[in-house]
Amino acid sequence: MKHAIRPAAAALAAFAFLTGSAACVTPSAPEPQQAASKARPRLPSEQQLGDVAAAALTDQDTLDDAGTFVLSTTDGVDGVARSEIAAGTPLLIEAACAGEGSVTLTVTSGRSGTRQQVACADKPRAKTFAFTTRAGSISLDADGGTATRGGLAYLVRRPVSEHR
Repeated sequence: MKHAIRPAAAALAAFAFLTGSAACVTPSAPEPQQAASKARPRLPSEQQLGDVAAAALTDQDTLDDAGTFVLSTTDGVDGVARSEIAAGTPLLIEAACAGEGSVTLTVTSGRSGTRQQVACADKPRAKTFAFTTRAGSISLDADGGTATRGGLAYLVRRPVSEHR
Protein backbone atom coordinates (compact mmCIF):
# COMPACT_ATOMS: atom_id res chain seq x y z
CA MET A 1 0.00 0.00 0.00
CA LYS A 2 2.89 2.25 0.83
CA HIS A 3 4.22 1.84 -2.71
CA ALA A 4 0.81 2.63 -4.32
CA ILE A 5 0.39 5.94 -2.48
CA ARG A 6 3.76 7.31 -3.52
CA PRO A 7 3.10 7.23 -7.35
CA ALA A 8 -0.41 8.64 -6.82
CA ALA A 9 0.94 11.49 -4.70
CA ALA A 10 3.62 12.21 -7.29
CA ALA A 11 1.02 12.27 -10.06
CA LEU A 12 -1.21 14.57 -8.00
CA ALA A 13 1.71 16.91 -7.27
CA ALA A 14 2.66 16.99 -10.97
CA PHE A 15 -0.93 17.75 -11.95
CA ALA A 16 -1.16 20.60 -9.41
CA PHE A 17 2.16 22.00 -10.60
CA LEU A 18 1.16 21.91 -14.28
CA THR A 19 -2.28 23.47 -13.79
CA GLY A 20 -0.82 26.17 -11.55
CA SER A 21 1.86 26.94 -14.15
CA ALA A 22 -0.72 27.11 -16.91
CA ALA A 23 -2.85 29.49 -14.90
CA CYS A 24 0.15 31.75 -14.31
CA VAL A 25 1.31 31.74 -17.94
CA THR A 26 -1.98 32.00 -19.83
CA PRO A 27 -3.00 35.65 -20.27
CA SER A 28 -6.66 36.31 -19.75
CA ALA A 29 -8.49 37.80 -22.75
CA PRO A 30 -10.74 40.81 -22.10
CA GLU A 31 -14.42 40.05 -22.16
CA PRO A 32 -16.09 41.14 -25.43
CA GLN A 33 -18.46 43.54 -23.64
CA GLN A 34 -15.60 45.34 -21.90
CA ALA A 35 -13.60 45.69 -25.12
CA ALA A 36 -16.64 47.01 -27.02
CA SER A 37 -17.53 49.54 -24.35
CA LYS A 38 -13.98 50.91 -24.29
CA ALA A 39 -13.93 51.27 -28.08
CA ARG A 40 -17.13 53.36 -28.35
CA PRO A 41 -16.93 57.03 -27.44
CA ARG A 42 -19.73 58.46 -25.34
CA LEU A 43 -22.40 59.92 -27.63
CA PRO A 44 -23.89 63.36 -26.97
CA SER A 45 -27.45 63.49 -25.63
CA GLU A 46 -30.43 64.67 -27.67
CA GLN A 47 -30.46 67.90 -25.66
CA GLN A 48 -26.76 68.54 -26.40
CA LEU A 49 -27.38 67.89 -30.09
CA GLY A 50 -30.44 70.18 -29.92
CA ASP A 51 -28.22 72.94 -28.55
CA VAL A 52 -25.84 72.43 -31.49
CA ALA A 53 -28.81 72.66 -33.88
CA ALA A 54 -30.05 75.84 -32.15
CA ALA A 55 -26.75 77.54 -32.91
CA ALA A 56 -27.66 77.32 -36.62
CA LEU A 57 -30.85 79.38 -36.12
CA THR A 58 -31.34 83.14 -35.91
CA ASP A 59 -30.09 84.42 -32.58
CA GLN A 60 -33.19 85.28 -30.52
CA ASP A 61 -31.43 88.39 -29.20
CA THR A 62 -31.41 89.81 -32.75
CA LEU A 63 -35.08 89.17 -33.51
CA ASP A 64 -35.88 92.88 -33.52
CA ASP A 65 -33.96 92.98 -36.80
CA ALA A 66 -35.08 89.58 -38.11
CA GLY A 67 -38.72 89.40 -36.99
CA THR A 68 -40.93 88.96 -33.93
CA PHE A 69 -40.50 85.80 -31.85
CA VAL A 70 -43.47 83.40 -31.74
CA LEU A 71 -42.27 79.94 -30.64
CA SER A 72 -39.06 77.93 -30.32
CA THR A 73 -37.87 74.61 -28.98
CA THR A 74 -34.68 72.62 -28.60
CA ASP A 75 -35.10 68.92 -27.97
CA GLY A 76 -34.84 65.45 -29.41
CA VAL A 77 -36.04 64.57 -32.88
CA ASP A 78 -39.55 63.52 -31.83
CA GLY A 79 -42.10 65.80 -30.21
CA VAL A 80 -45.00 68.22 -30.57
CA ALA A 81 -45.26 71.93 -29.73
CA ARG A 82 -48.33 74.17 -29.93
CA SER A 83 -48.93 77.88 -29.64
CA GLU A 84 -51.95 80.16 -29.85
CA ILE A 85 -51.71 82.77 -32.62
CA ALA A 86 -54.16 84.77 -34.72
CA ALA A 87 -55.47 83.26 -37.95
CA GLY A 88 -53.91 84.69 -41.11
CA THR A 89 -50.54 85.42 -39.48
CA PRO A 90 -47.62 85.00 -41.90
CA LEU A 91 -44.68 83.21 -40.27
CA LEU A 92 -41.14 82.14 -41.03
CA ILE A 93 -40.07 78.81 -39.59
CA GLU A 94 -36.40 77.93 -39.20
CA ALA A 95 -35.41 74.35 -38.36
CA ALA A 96 -32.05 72.64 -37.91
CA CYS A 97 -31.06 69.13 -36.84
CA ALA A 98 -27.73 67.94 -35.43
CA GLY A 99 -26.98 64.24 -35.59
CA GLU A 100 -27.70 61.50 -38.13
CA GLY A 101 -30.67 60.89 -40.43
CA SER A 102 -33.49 63.34 -41.08
CA VAL A 103 -36.61 64.70 -39.42
CA THR A 104 -40.02 65.35 -40.92
CA LEU A 105 -41.38 68.58 -39.45
CA THR A 106 -45.15 68.88 -39.92
CA VAL A 107 -46.63 72.34 -39.35
CA THR A 108 -50.42 72.63 -39.08
CA SER A 109 -52.92 75.36 -38.39
CA GLY A 110 -56.56 74.39 -38.73
CA ARG A 111 -56.87 72.36 -41.93
CA SER A 112 -53.78 73.94 -43.47
CA GLY A 113 -50.44 72.21 -43.16
CA THR A 114 -47.03 71.61 -44.67
CA ARG A 115 -44.32 68.99 -44.27
CA GLN A 116 -40.65 69.78 -44.51
CA GLN A 117 -37.77 67.32 -44.47
CA VAL A 118 -34.85 68.56 -42.34
CA ALA A 119 -31.53 66.76 -42.78
CA CYS A 120 -29.47 66.09 -39.66
CA ALA A 121 -25.73 66.76 -39.83
CA ASP A 122 -22.68 67.20 -37.63
CA LYS A 123 -22.68 70.88 -38.61
CA PRO A 124 -26.39 71.67 -39.04
CA ARG A 125 -27.72 74.34 -41.38
CA ALA A 126 -31.04 76.07 -40.86
CA LYS A 127 -33.85 75.36 -43.29
CA THR A 128 -36.25 78.30 -43.50
CA PHE A 129 -39.75 78.19 -44.97
CA ALA A 130 -42.86 80.37 -44.90
CA PHE A 131 -46.22 79.39 -43.44
CA THR A 132 -49.47 81.33 -42.88
CA THR A 133 -51.80 80.29 -40.05
CA ARG A 134 -55.40 79.40 -40.91
CA ALA A 135 -56.75 78.98 -37.38
CA GLY A 136 -56.06 80.45 -33.94
CA SER A 137 -53.17 78.10 -33.24
CA ILE A 138 -50.14 76.48 -34.77
CA SER A 139 -48.77 73.00 -34.14
CA LEU A 140 -45.34 71.64 -35.00
CA ASP A 141 -44.83 67.88 -34.95
CA ALA A 142 -41.34 66.42 -35.41
CA ASP A 143 -40.88 62.78 -36.42
CA GLY A 144 -37.37 61.41 -36.62
CA GLY A 145 -38.13 57.87 -37.66
CA THR A 146 -36.22 54.81 -36.50
CA ALA A 147 -32.86 55.55 -38.20
CA THR A 148 -32.58 59.12 -36.92
CA ARG A 149 -30.59 60.08 -33.87
CA GLY A 150 -30.09 63.71 -33.01
CA GLY A 151 -31.41 66.94 -31.65
CA LEU A 152 -33.83 69.32 -33.33
CA ALA A 153 -34.22 73.04 -32.85
CA TYR A 154 -36.75 75.31 -34.49
CA LEU A 155 -37.77 78.92 -34.27
CA VAL A 156 -41.09 80.36 -35.42
CA ARG A 157 -41.15 84.11 -35.98
CA ARG A 158 -43.09 86.77 -37.80
CA PRO A 159 -41.23 88.35 -40.72
CA VAL A 160 -39.76 91.82 -40.20
CA SER A 161 -42.25 93.24 -42.71
CA GLU A 162 -45.16 92.16 -40.50
CA HIS A 163 -44.21 93.95 -37.30
CA ARG A 164 -43.10 97.37 -38.45
